[in-house]
Amino acid sequence: MATPLTADQLVRALRAEGLTVIEVPGWRQNNRNHKGDWGPLHGVMLHHTVTPKTMSAVSMCFNGSGDLPGPLCHGVIRRDGTVHLVGYGRANHAGSGDPAVLQAVIKENYGSRPPATRHHQGSKGAVDGNPHFWGFECENEGDGVDPWPAVQVEAMVRASAALCRAQGWTEKSTIGHLEWSDWKSDPKGPDNVVSMPSLRTRIATRLTHPANWTPGTTPKPPAPKPTTPAGDTMPPRLTWLTRAEDLTLIPGSPLTLYWTSEPSDGPGQHGDGGSTFLQGALYTIELDLEFSGLDGNEYLSVRTLNLPAAGGTPVPGGSVEVDGRGDGTSLVKRTLTLTGRVTADSRLAIEVTTQGATATLEYARVQGLSWAL
Repeated sequence: MATPLTADQLVRALRAEGLTVIEVPGWRQNNRNHKGDWGPLHGVMLHHTVTPKTMSAVSMCFNGSGDLPGPLCHGVIRRDGTVHLVGYGRANHAGSGDPAVLQAVIKENYGSRPPATRHHQGSKGAVDGNPHFWGFECENEGDGVDPWPAVQVEAMVRASAALCRAQGWTEKSTIGHLEWSDWKSDPKGPDNVVSMPSLRTRIATRLTHPANWTPGTTPKPPAPKPTTPAGDTMPPRLTWLTRAEDLTLIPGSPLTLYWTSEPSDGPGQHGDGGSTFLQGALYTIELDLEFSGLDGNEYLSVRTLNLPAAGGTPVPGGSVEVDGRGDGTSLVKRTLTLTGRVTADSRLAIEVTTQGATATLEYARVQGLSWAL
């Protein structure tokens, strides 16, 4: 369950995943919100357009078709892999579906497929999916014969991964329309190139890498999820590190946080009076931030850094975005969960960069658990 991304966040998330995004004029105001709530969101739904190769589906999805008014999705993924944004808010794409499927998506607890749907449009007990899913219409004739270009399928994977990454979901929050309602068949294609289990496998792989990862390259192996070593009943707890002084963040200038207080351990045990606080361990930590000075169109990014003890190039972790408030003056509070590993010859630090206006970091605290490598 998640609050919808803002329109700006949506654009940034898609572009960060390496997609070419076209903003159709008026898309941000194009919605069906007067018909009911939009949100909370639970996942992403993929469709095919049933349109010929000679036709662009963008206008149809923006305006609607027949007696079904637009928008018919949030984005159209064209055969060339470009993503055209046509709506923001409630859209006419999911329709009625199976509540058991919705619960499986919310819990992300199914196997290769959600439970077989038994609900279709107008069925008793069916649930409206329009408030709860992002929707992408993908250009294809939908006859099971029309081929899907590889660049388009890759864009479907990236768009789904972008939203799962940004909303905090796994690949199991992406489903096809045919998995939602038993009278639908989309997305459909030859040779299972758009089968949902296959797409989810690719989405899952993508989510283990940074957003800008390109398939076929050899990225740094993803950090393993921390686990408690065999025989340990309770892993050691990381110290609390805090800083309460105001800290000015200059746009585009990364700043490594300098910790000024270590309340729970002896001096210097983890980093009192310094910027680093851990080495040779798996970790899962919570970072609490309070900052001011950003309006709703501005944001800052936070990432971990592995700093080699003997000098050399820092190794960055994945970046997490934190958005400001509309008035630029309100205090914004966020808690971020960061998980990864830091080798025995490196120490862990946290870097913050504002991408908009100058901001002030009012307070920061880090706490969590670690396991020795």
